[in-house]
Amino acid sequence: MNTEPLGAFKLFNVMKTLEGHPPRTNFNVFRLDDKYNLRIAEVTGRFPWHRHTNGDEGWLILKGALQIDVEGREPIVMRQFEGTLIPKGHRHSPIALEEGTVVAVFNVNGLEHEFKEDKPETGAFSEADVA
Repeated sequence: MNTEPLGAFKLFNVMKTLEGHPPRTNFNVFRLDDKYNLRIAEVTGRFPWHRHTNGDEGWLILKGALQIDVEGREPIVMRQFEGTLIPKGHRHSPIALEEGTVVAVFNVNGLEHEFKEDKPETGAFSEADVA
């Protein structure tokens, strides 16, 4: 049994990790203190309105451009190497502004999604640890 944290001593390439997977496939590439994840994903279109009830969500744009609409606030538009933090409880909806936008997302392990709609269209959204 491996007791090292996810991603320990492993070199990864963001673009190669995402290669061959549909947009919105999220990969946890490492975990800090068995509590916080760094996820990577290629994003497309608008992700449904939702909020996180158990943690904040930090965003960093690695490639492309992304807008995050937040209820009651001005939209946040980010380009390559820009980022923001969405505090827990704030309903938001990210939208890719360019094809091939790639993001790094920081969050607690087991981040919960509470969607505004009953059965939202999330496309190929999934979250998995990189093996």
